Amino acid sequence: MKKITLLLFLFSIAGFSQSLPLDFEVPEDDNFGAFNGTVASVVVDPTDPTNQVLEMIGAGVDFDGAAMGLDTFVDLSNDATNIISMRIWAPDATLRTHLLKFEGGSSGATELTFTTDMMGWQTVNIDFGAGLGNEYPTIVIFTDSTPGNTATGTYYIDDITGPNGAMIPVDPIPATAAPNPSAPAAEVLSIFTDTGGYTNFWTRDYNFGQSNIVDLGTSGVNNTFKFNLAAAGYGEGKNGVVDITAYNFLQFDYWADNMSTELRFYIIDNNGAVVEYWYEIGGAAPQEAIVTEAWTHVEIPLSYFENTAPRSTGGTGGFSKANFFQWKIDASSNLQSDFIYVDNIYFSQQTLSSDSFKLNVFNAFPNPTQNSWTIQSANNQIDTIEVYDLTGKLVLNQHDGNATSVSLDATSLSQGMYIAKVSSIDGIQNIKLSKD
Repeated sequence: MKKITLLLFLFSIAGFSQSLPLDFEVPEDDNFGAFNGTVASVVVDPTDPTNQVLEMIGAGVDFDGAAMGLDTFVDLSNDATNIISMRIWAPDATLRTHLLKFEGGSSGATELTFTTDMMGWQTVNIDFGAGLGNEYPTIVIFTDSTPGNTATGTYYIDDITGPNGAMIPVDPIPATAAPNPSAPAAEVLSIFTDTGGYTNFWTRDYNFGQSNIVDLGTSGVNNTFKFNLAAAGYGEGKNGVVDITAYNFLQFDYWADNMSTELRFYIIDNNGAVVEYWYEIGGAAPQEAIVTEAWTHVEIPLSYFENTAPRSTGGTGGFSKANFFQWKIDASSNLQSDFIYVDNIYFSQQTLSSDSFKLNVFNAFPNPTQNSWTIQSANNQIDTIEVYDLTGKLVLNQHDGNATSVSLDATSLSQGMYIAKVSSIDGIQNIKLSKD
């Protein structure tokens, strides 16, 4: 069973282009990203060898098409001028229904269907209604659209015109790529990284949502996911489940712009039903604070998901590592965050210390807890443990002196995430603790 989990919007876009009109005579116009099986590319007009057009080959599903980000907003706020015109070539005289949609930004989304009913070129004028916005950065064209419309066909599109608004600001970008991951390759199942020397990869069967992959490398390729969470989240999945019981931690690096306040990483299982579990960075109920304009490493014990009821459904029971199905990155709404870059997504068998990235020898259980945590080491003796909340306030301070197992009373603490700074003869290592 393939279930595409809910995102704010459900398509992917390619690179960025110019403003309207689009006549497909310059390379920038060849940036439509196809989705749901459509094939989209700029080709020579089959009726005029001096002209270039956008060719779209439909895939025969309800909503298949192509999308492109613009460098100038489309302004549909004036009802007297918000007509979008285009030329479209259809393969026959069958009455066919298509869909034009504008996405993204504070304007949300708007869409209208239009039809073709003759073979060859025809001009269509799509008159959008009143009360719309002036900041649409993404244009989407669906071929044979609307539920149940699974016709197929090859179409050509040219001369898309409409009202332009303001220039779209240049996207923020990290000054450097994320640090190279250092977890041992033999202990990693990689979802997305190209700099760690990893060879054991979880490979997707499909993706959903919106993302770009950008190269932030200075001396070589270092690819990174780029998300605009004001427009859409993004995720990937398998047609079947994957057993990840050999792994104990989810790790990734993120960089958020200064407009971003929240990031959620979801892992999703299919253990008789598709259920989402998320870890929240920033936001209303964070597991840890969000850091902006700096690469930040996140390490989440998979026990956090296993011991957490699926809040998205209100049910009981936790994530099943034997039935890993999908992952995604999103926010609670498109008002929470803008541009976020994510790299080095992988599952690992062991944790990494925050200061030296050597293998951490400490474990905490139960985690999350309602009453107390036990922090235990198989190798090192624990000297002191300091527990901090996400504001940096010291809330617990325990000196046990050369113990290998220490119990921490959490009954006086509020629900949320804490950082335990564990001191031993080998130095200081951090463990994330969760209180239910």
